[in-house]
Amino acid sequence: MIKNFIYLDEEKMYSLSSQIFEGVTEYVLNEKSSEAENSESQKGPVGSGKIFGDILRQVDKKIEKKFLSDFSYTLFEKKLLDDLNVIEVNDSVSIEELRNKAKSISFIKVTATAVFNDMKLIKDTIKNFNNVGSALAYVTNIKMINEVRTACAQLENAKSTTKDRNQQSKLTSQNKTLTTAIEQLAKEQGLQQDQVFLDNLALILNYGFQDQLEIQMKLIDSIVSANLKRECLRENEELIIKKYSRQTECSFVMFGILTQYKRDKLEGIKELNNTSSIKEALMNMVANLTNIEETFIGRLNNEVIIDPIALYTEL
Repeated sequence: MIKNFIYLDEEKMYSLSSQIFEGVTEYVLNEKSSEAENSESQKGPVGSGKIFGDILRQVDKKIEKKFLSDFSYTLFEKKLLDDLNVIEVNDSVSIEELRNKAKSISFIKVTATAVFNDMKLIKDTIKNFNNVGSALAYVTNIKMINEVRTACAQLENAKSTTKDRNQQSKLTSQNKTLTTAIEQLAKEQGLQQDQVFLDNLALILNYGFQDQLEIQMKLIDSIVSANLKRECLRENEELIIKKYSRQTECSFVMFGILTQYKRDKLEGIKELNNTSSIKEALMNMVANLTNIEETFIGRLNNEVIIDPIALYTEL
């Protein structure tokens, strides 16, 4: 089956492959000369990873090294699957079944639909909520706004032509009401919030989550979560979301290492009493920091967290 890679952590994959194969399938060596020759070579002791040479000899004698990351990953995953070192699960597997399988196996391959949580986008949206809300209110109500502007202009004209102060005061009040109506339009449609609240919320999210890009895959009674490195994506996240949707319709395959799954949510760390040294005070600070972080990124009771190596669709 062909793999359409969305994400591949090549550094981690090569690190693990080098240990599995006692070497690493790394590159195609193209030596250009006047004659053509295809060859396959092996480097290292018996059982080590192969270096596949495709040597094309031409007069100019150019050497080109091409990384075979996709093919290397295919060999890496196949080797682990053949050795029965991978837990294969789909959206019909329960968390207890997964935990039982994970007692002696560290690698996991999950096949299910996915949801992408982009904390950077969420944070930016919250921070600019009022500006975006005002723009939406303006664009979607442009006809009414133009009518209000026309009425305001007529009132200003009427105000300049009358000498009656009472009438001028009445026209000024009406003009202000119409102007305020434009400003209140976004609020009435729920597109405006207190800016101080939004700024503080964005600050809290930035502290707790930074710019994490998280993927979640739902099983029958649990969630498999992983934080993706943006630099390991094959395309930028906006394009991936555009292609597959934030909540995907097609199934994704995520391959990685199980890191958190054995127990329910971690209990808070207790502070030390009667601290008498700087070291103990620092330990209390770490305990408090850990408890605060647990509020943001603590694992849910039914959540399994993995360290992702690859994310792809099968064609």
